[in-house]
Amino acid sequence: MTIPVLEQHLKPFCWVFREARPAAVVLLVGALAGCSAYQTVTDVFSQPFVQPCPDYRVIADAAKLVRFRDGSGRDLIDVDFEGEIDDVRLECESNIDKKTRAGTMEVDIAVIFKISRGPTNRNRKAPFYYFISVIDKSQKILYREAFKINAGFPGNNTRLTLVAEPVTLEIPITRQRPSRTYRILTGFKLSREELQFNRTRLKGKAR
Repeated sequence: MTIPVLEQHLKPFCWVFREARPAAVVLLVGALAGCSAYQTVTDVFSQPFVQPCPDYRVIADAAKLVRFRDGSGRDLIDVDFEGEIDDVRLECESNIDKKTRAGTMEVDIAVIFKISRGPTNRNRKAPFYYFISVIDKSQKILYREAFKINAGFPGNNTRLTLVAEPVTLEIPITRQRPSRTYRILTGFKLSREELQFNRTRLKGKAR
């Protein structure tokens, strides 16, 4: 389903939860060493005038997730599972009038995750939420939605890569508001404690 971005702008901080269909999640099991983030952008067009995909960012504070077992323990031995956003891939289709430079752009967003099983994980499951947000050049939030992923560790696997079902957004384009005035943000939806854990870890690495 295509989601018109500006239909959401009146409720910029309202979370909408959507569960990814299991059949739409691609599971790749194996070693993840040597992976690096990169962007794959495809502009598919039916009109002569094409604009590039919007820029995107993974929010640093929300790029990783460490989920601990219930209780007060917060050491490595207390980890249920960990997650990391490994890549974000965009595919864009322009439908823009050459004379007026107005129209729409459909942006398919696929987020790729690395998930690892922790010492306390007994059920071999790793459910989590991630979000996609769109902002304009003034940092105004035009759209924000959270999606649930129900990951699992098959067999004896303790590490896996997940490709989430692509989310399609429809972005309005005008001469004054070209595609580059938008920015797409993504990250894990974290609890307050998980967010603080990430910030503390980032501060430690910066020293």
